[in-house]
Amino acid sequence: MNILYLNHNIKGEGTYFRAFNFARQIIKFKHNIVLLTLSPKKIFTPFSYIEDGVKIIETPNFLDRTRGGWGPADIIYRVFHCIFNKYDLIHTFAHKPTVYLPLLNAKLFHKKIIHFADWDDWWGKGGINSEYRPTPETIIEEFLEQDIIKRADYVTTTSIALKQRALNLKIPKEKIFHIPSGADIERIKPLPKSKILKLKQKFNINKNKKILGFVGFGQADLGILIDGFTLIRKKRKDVILLIVGPLEKRWHNIIENHPYKNDIVITGKVDFKIIPEWISIIDICYLPLKDTPTNRGRNPIKMGDYMAAGKPIIANPVGDAAHIIRKYKIGLTINYSSYDLAKKTLFLLNKQKLITIFGKNARKTAENYYDWEKVAKELNDKYNMACKLLF
Repeated sequence: MNILYLNHNIKGEGTYFRAFNFARQIIKFKHNIVLLTLSPKKIFTPFSYIEDGVKIIETPNFLDRTRGGWGPADIIYRVFHCIFNKYDLIHTFAHKPTVYLPLLNAKLFHKKIIHFADWDDWWGKGGINSEYRPTPETIIEEFLEQDIIKRADYVTTTSIALKQRALNLKIPKEKIFHIPSGADIERIKPLPKSKILKLKQKFNINKNKKILGFVGFGQADLGILIDGFTLIRKKRKDVILLIVGPLEKRWHNIIENHPYKNDIVITGKVDFKIIPEWISIIDICYLPLKDTPTNRGRNPIKMGDYMAAGKPIIANPVGDAAHIIRKYKIGLTINYSSYDLAKKTLFLLNKQKLITIFGKNARKTAENYYDWEKVAKELNDKYNMACKLLF
């Protein structure tokens, strides 16, 4: 089949990784996939190339003010692309105008297009957009988020919470597929101690330090980790807090005025190809999540990265992450407090054997249940089923 993936994110951010990892596995089943995603650099013109067998088209970002989703040049390019190119199946990732409007035009100008809608974040009705004051954009998105799901032939969800939300919209259960994000077990692997020491030297980090790490975006709840680190550092001098990725502005002053700021390492934006190196030097990985609709709907891709690297995970018992940690014994869950985070971290730092056991369980879980290849095979089976029913 000829398949189009519509993703609103800037390339290399957020749900782009879910779409791209599905795409690079799905092509192994002899499909042709084009992935449209917002360019981080191109302002007026698109830029296309092949990456891991997937044709990626970076769309122009002229006047985009929301890091993907509303740019007028982006919308225009995508609409014309969908009018002049025929696809058998379109898989939309989220609901933004740069996804919603091209889809409508594709279905208007072409017959027999199968539409899969991926629901990977909880945006409206208490979700991500509720964290900001209401604007015309957020009001419109309240409608778009639900309408694109209702229009879809089939719905994929990254979490159980979003599957339930789709059921609440009266989507037939046989048309909803819970397909979690996977783990990149080929690119991210546990490393021997000798290689970890070399990487610490490369990154100019003391080889004797224990590294407590958080990777990526989605930093709304980073505060309990920063505050928890204060309590941990008071008890132990051999720890470093590592945040891999650009730090959100809300935390800049807090880090700058932190009593142990010299023991906090912020990498800034890094090429995702070297993220596995950063993860490999971490001793304990964190997934701080306050109990909100937004977080209940999430199943962060970083969870798969942590598991693939064979790292123990400390997280709050929110959403699918808590179920995975408890079921497969890959870490500890904590109350939403810096005190409990510090308490469980100090406990784990004193139990090296338990760290090793959790790490081995995490890698085994990634290989057996969350390998992107296995997750994508399930998605491909759904594509084939839909194709047979339509054609």
